Formats: sequence, structure tokens, C-alpha cells
Amino acid sequence: MTSIPASVFRSDGIGGLSCLGALSFASSRLALAQALVVFSFVWPFFNYQLIDPLSLTEINFLPVFLAALLLPEVALRERRSLLLAMPAFAVALIWANPTAPMRLAVGIVPLHFVLNLTRHLRERGRELIPPNLGYRCLQVFVVFCMVQTVHFTLFPVIPEWFITALMTVLPRFLAAPYDNSGIRGVQGWASEPSSAALTCIAFSLVAIEDRPERRWRVLALFAFLSLMNKSVYSLLLFILLGLCCLFTLRRKLHSLLAIVPMSLAVLFYMESSGRIAELYGNLLVNGVNREVNPELMRFAQMLYPLEYFPKVYQPAALFGSALREPIGLLPLVAGYGSLAGLAWLAWMLVHNPPPRMAGMRPMALLAALVLLLLTTPDLIPSVVALAVFLVPRTRQPVRGESSRSCSVKDATSVAGGNR
Repeated sequence: MTSIPASVFRSDGIGGLSCLGALSFASSRLALAQALVVFSFVWPFFNYQLIDPLSLTEINFLPVFLAALLLPEVALRERRSLLLAMPAFAVALIWANPTAPMRLAVGIVPLHFVLNLTRHLRERGRELIPPNLGYRCLQVFVVFCMVQTVHFTLFPVIPEWFITALMTVLPRFLAAPYDNSGIRGVQGWASEPSSAALTCIAFSLVAIEDRPERRWRVLALFAFLSLMNKSVYSLLLFILLGLCCLFTLRRKLHSLLAIVPMSLAVLFYMESSGRIAELYGNLLVNGVNREVNPELMRFAQMLYPLEYFPKVYQPAALFGSALREPIGLLPLVAGYGSLAGLAWLAWMLVHNPPPRMAGMRPMALLAALVLLLLTTPDLIPSVVALAVFLVPRTRQPVRGESSRSCSVKDATSVAGGNR
């Protein structure tokens, strides 16, 4: 156990009290900032119209900005990342639409800060996400989806007051299936079924990074989620997660053999899935033209900014109302930041390479794929999932030291090591 040096305490007691106060303030700031990020990880969707009636915000990234303000020494730790992002902001400010700089900030700042905070904590033998939290969140989410499925298809089991509270707190939360026929399944505590799948893949990746040996249990839980969620996103992510788990097997022949029953199970599900049948029917009626097919709206938001590159992307109205704002970190920085944005992203990926452990590399690549292309870059669970894989563990806690407790040595370095 680390003891406090005797020189800290002066005879008048003032020096000791001031030092302890500084340590307490520094450790409190760190704990509060970590708690804010953990809250955004567990509960990524919040209806900000309760705070600002004019707000249309759905993604819970604001606590991460508050955490960055609480820990400026951590937020400014990798200054080269911020310096490389400045030209991208300048390009967006001069040539893009008025909201582009803010969207860039919402996409860049959380990733920059969460990476730095993860590195800051792991240097002190601590973890950004407490042990088992990702796994417990996945379990609770799947159980809640089971309860929702029973409530919608068999008999009501969720109290009305609880549904009313969720409809108030969560954006676009419904007291019924996401559509009248129930084809699109349940949404958990997300804003829609596809967002639920993206949230749970982040829970799954963090759970596997925490304890790789339970990856098959995580895959089984995600399979249950896909059966109830019924979104195309959940099926795609289940396939990718299953392949990543198979690639972690040491004997590659076993991996190839296991792909066969997994492929048969996926084909059987696709044949019996009403959501896949609906997608197929829409493709037959509307074709693959992204201009007229609402099913391809997300693909348009991913591909249009990349098609404009290296020109600055100018989003147009979609179906007369919504705008094709970029989805994915890569379309965002390439569309609004052009070459400067792509240079920032390239530096981030080179500076934070995937882990050297072969078993974890497929999971890290999946986390990068989700954040780069499949989801909005301000979805904090996806940001956290990528950060926990990219930042190496530099020091393990010694015997008898809790990974969630901060020693005096760690608190001292927090208070004065990053000035």
C-alpha cells in the first residue's frame, strides 16, 4: 500500500490540508468525468427537449463535452490531433453548410477525448468502463427486449407509468411495436431498432474486450437480440460479430467448418424473416435508386459524402424534407473536411493502431467499421468500444489494489503530472 510522504505534512498543518484538498479535487474531477462518459455509454439516448424544447438532439454526447471541460489536461493531451483537426474545421466553416462545423465537432471531440481519457486511466491501472458493465448492459438490454416482445405479442406486462416515463425520456420511444405489423421488432431503450442493434454491438465488443473467453456467450445474447430486434442492422452485425468470434479460434480449419452451420442458420432466418421480405419487396417496387427508395436512405447518407470527395459535401433534401447528413465518421470528415478531414482521420488511425493480440484484432476492426461507416460518430457506445481496443493496457494493478480505486500516487500524478 502506498503511503503519503511525511514531507507532505508541515508542522502548522496548512500544507497537509491544502495538499489533501488538491488531491481530493483532482480525483473528484477524474471520477466525475469518468462517470459522465459511463452514463453516456449505458444510456446513449436522451430526449433533450425536456431541457431545451427547441432541441432536436437525440444522441447523448453532451455529458462527454462536460467531462472534457472538467479535465482540460486530458482533453488537450494529444494536441496534434486538435491541430490536425483545425484545417478540417476551417474547410467546413468556409465551404460547407452552416451546421457542418458543429457536426464535425460532435464527431471529432468525443473520439479525441475518450481516447485520451482511456489512455489516462490505463496508465494508472484503471479502466474507463468498470469490469463487467458492458456484459451486464447487454444482458439487461436483451432481457428488456424480451419483456417488450412479450408485451407486444402476447399480453401486457410493462406498467403504463413505466412506458409513459420512457416515452418522455427517450426520443421516438413507442408504446407499441415500431410499426403496425411488428415486422421491425422492438427497440429496447434506443430511439429505433437499428439504433438498438448499434448500441448492443458496442456493449458486446466492450464485454469481449473485458473478458475474451466469454465471446460465445456474448454472441448468443446478440443472436437473441437479433431475433427480437428484427432490423437489417442487427442481422448484419450478428454476421460480422460471428465471423470475428470464429476468426479468434486458433485452428483455422475449425473456423471454416463452423462457418457452414452459421451460414445455414442465417439463411433460414432470412427466409422466415418478415423484415427481410419487406426489404426485398421494396427493392422490387422501388429499385436500387437511392433517390426514390426510403430503404436505402442510410446507404445514401454513407455514400453521397464519399462520392463528393474531394469536394465539400452539400446535403440535399431527402424525400422533400429530411437532409442527407453524413452517417459514419469517415463520410463526415471526408464530406465536410475534404482532404484535411481525411488527413486527421488517417493520423488518428495510424497513431492508434489495432491491438497486437491476434484474438482481439478482428474485434477492433469491427469496432472501427461500426464507427467509421455504420453509425453516427457521436454515438458514445461506439466511440467507447473503439477506444478500449485501440488504447493498450500499460500497467496492471498490483495485488491487493482495486482497478477502480485511485492510489495516492495516481491522484498526485492527476493533480500535477499534466500541468
